[in-house]
Amino acid sequence: MSTADRHDDRDPTGAPSPPPAWGRGDRPGPPPAEGDKLVASWRSAPTDPPAAAAPPPPAAKPVPAPPPPGPPRPAPIPAAAPWPRPASEPVMGRPGTSAGGQENNAARPPAAAGQARVRKPEPPVGGAGRARGGDPLVFDRPQGAPTPPESGGTRVFRPGLRSGIAVAAIAVLVAGGVTYLVRDGGDGGGHEDAPGAEAADKVFAVPAALYDGHEQTVTAVAVHGGTAVTVGSETVDAPRGQILVSSDGGKAWSTAKVKDEGGTGQDVPEVVAAGDRAWAALGRGPGGVAVWTSADGRTWTHRAGAAGAFTAGDQVTGVAATSTGFAAIGTHQGAAVLWTSSDGAAWQRQQAPLQGKPVSIAASGATLVVRNDNGDLWRSADGGRTWARAEVPQSDGSYGPVVALTSGPGGFFAAREGRRTGGSSKHPKKRALAVFFRSSDGVGWTRSSTIDRRTYSSLTALGGSDAGLAALTPLTDGRVAAQRSEDGVNWESVERLGTDQGRQAGSAAALPQGVLVAGHQDSGAYLAAPGARHGDIDLLSVPGAVTPDRTITRLVAGNGVTLAIGSGAGEAAVWTTRDGRAWTRAGGTGLTGPGVQRLAAAAYGPKGWVAAGRSAAKPLLLTSGDANAWNSVAGPADDDGALAGAAYGQAGYVVVGSTDKAPIAWRSDDLARWTAGSGDLRDGRMHDVAAVTKGYVAVGERDGAPAVWTSDDGAKWTTARPPQVQGPLTRVVARGDTLVATGAGNAVAVSSDAGRTWRAQTVPASALAASLATPRGFVLAGTPAGTDDVALWSSVDGASWRITRPRGARLAGEGSQRLTGLAALGQGMVATGMDGDTPTLWRTALP
Repeated sequence: MSTADRHDDRDPTGAPSPPPAWGRGDRPGPPPAEGDKLVASWRSAPTDPPAAAAPPPPAAKPVPAPPPPGPPRPAPIPAAAPWPRPASEPVMGRPGTSAGGQENNAARPPAAAGQARVRKPEPPVGGAGRARGGDPLVFDRPQGAPTPPESGGTRVFRPGLRSGIAVAAIAVLVAGGVTYLVRDGGDGGGHEDAPGAEAADKVFAVPAALYDGHEQTVTAVAVHGGTAVTVGSETVDAPRGQILVSSDGGKAWSTAKVKDEGGTGQDVPEVVAAGDRAWAALGRGPGGVAVWTSADGRTWTHRAGAAGAFTAGDQVTGVAATSTGFAAIGTHQGAAVLWTSSDGAAWQRQQAPLQGKPVSIAASGATLVVRNDNGDLWRSADGGRTWARAEVPQSDGSYGPVVALTSGPGGFFAAREGRRTGGSSKHPKKRALAVFFRSSDGVGWTRSSTIDRRTYSSLTALGGSDAGLAALTPLTDGRVAAQRSEDGVNWESVERLGTDQGRQAGSAAALPQGVLVAGHQDSGAYLAAPGARHGDIDLLSVPGAVTPDRTITRLVAGNGVTLAIGSGAGEAAVWTTRDGRAWTRAGGTGLTGPGVQRLAAAAYGPKGWVAAGRSAAKPLLLTSGDANAWNSVAGPADDDGALAGAAYGQAGYVVVGSTDKAPIAWRSDDLARWTAGSGDLRDGRMHDVAAVTKGYVAVGERDGAPAVWTSDDGAKWTTARPPQVQGPLTRVVARGDTLVATGAGNAVAVSSDAGRTWRAQTVPASALAASLATPRGFVLAGTPAGTDDVALWSSVDGASWRITRPRGARLAGEGSQRLTGLAALGQGMVATGMDGDTPTLWRTALP
């Protein structure tokens, strides 16, 4: 993501342009007249001492320039600073912009402060519609906008899904396109006493029936009494943790309430356990191990793992409830680690001298039993201080290692695969079966039962709860048998589950009636409760479990236009604006196609725009002359992979990305013909690129470590010595030959010599999600350590950083808030983000 190092504030005549007017937006007024399109004023609080307001000019005369600005701003910036007034005519900026870079939006004659801008479209066909209520945000969609794909694609069709967007829209035909007048529901701008970001779900609207690329997963389940809990995630541009709960034995489901107290919005719970007094879940995120605790399974508290108990590189593989709290097992750099806790919130760490990699843990009272990846069992009766091998005998035709371990009524249960021989001596027949063993103390083990069905194939899951045991056994006819036992001795068949639509069950737990089953299928997560309710549990019917695909990956500015790029309903998506208020969704044949599509980067140059991303498993390369209509172009190779960065510099256009094996670097002079790069591109992954004064710099990773490449012409690439930071570098922006690169954590790498040398530092953040080069320096957006709020870090040279914590609606407070894109616009800044599951727009002054 490169940026021009010179910023021209002159108008086409060469005379300096007046700065935009800054003022407080009006309160919503009466509805617009029929056929009018009214652009909303955004309420904001002034940052500078008020100056004498100029009288409103006559309509036919230009608006006078505002008085000079007041004293310098204090360090903290307000939640919503006044926004520059929209311009009527853009001025061509200097070519050479890219994703995240600052483009040369020349200043334009401002509108009068406090006036709303009205655009009058042609009379609509069939009568004009009129929005009711306050000033609307404007969303235009031309005829060429993407439509759902035809059958045969790989996108998931989710019929009838309501995206949760409260939209009142009236469509009218205007100049060959479709204009949407979206009524503001009144909650977009936050509270009067705490102005902040605006809700943008009406601006970045998506269809109600989704063909999208969101992926839901359920990784573990737990049951206690009549309460059942699943943990997992939904992955869009980044994963978000998800906990579902049922309080009636698996019949009705809802999204659990989660209170954040120090974790990040990308933490994902992976294992869960239920005890008599509490529930606990553990997982991972950008900051390492995270924990979730609950008293009832319905309301949870999410925290970052304590620094003394968890370290970078820890991986938790199992958790169990004990008589004194909880115990978790996992690894650090291949060595076994045990964590114990009295309440699930505060954990103590100790090494576990076990052989092999621990994969699961079970507890009965204070006794622990761990199974490793070799199928061996290890036992501890003193809280993990000492361990001994637990020997499970072979019996009833069992063979091989222990394939499953759990605890339930009466103690521990383990399982092995078995084989029996039947038939006559001349025609013997072998039949597979599962053999179960139980132990009250983890020392002495005896055979308890078998699952011996004629069509038995294998055992894929064994789960225990206070209600008993649940087992999943694939059958030779292609189905999966869900079976239940109250004591581990007698088994009952609950239901035979189909495996159509790619259903694969991976975990189970016994319900008071029936079995809770979780896994995955072609359309995402798979959840069922046979014996408790009929049919699969439709996650679309669980409020908050599935969010619509509406992803803004970056904001990109160039040629007087700001682009919001990403995806909507599984299609590549581009929204454009000239003033930050009225947004139009672009069209063109390139924005639709088979498979799930998403744009990751874009750049502007003299020949027009290029946008890069992925389409299904292939790189996606689009071009446009005006940012309104996009067409796909062929790259120099047809390998699987994805493009992730784009830039324009002195040697032309460059896009970068990676296949499964090596980086991708393509170059073009005219946007029509692209050539593959050469040089040191044998291994690694390129995640972003920026243009410097005489060349290009790409950042990425090699074997999980940071990597940097440089090129004078975008064609031949050389590896440079990377900064000493942990993990990959994912974003880079440039201002002249000074570059700032960021990764998944809180590391910031700076180069002042076009990428040849780097120095690394950290900022107090759990995650950095967006970056921007401005006329003043650099801006980073992220999440402060220990919170889920928005923060900005600004720097003149990339060497020292100043943090500002904006306050206001959709920027701080309850829930998770984050910014995903930044762009300079006039003398201010526009940002896109998320407030929970709601997209947001924020306009403020440059910090």
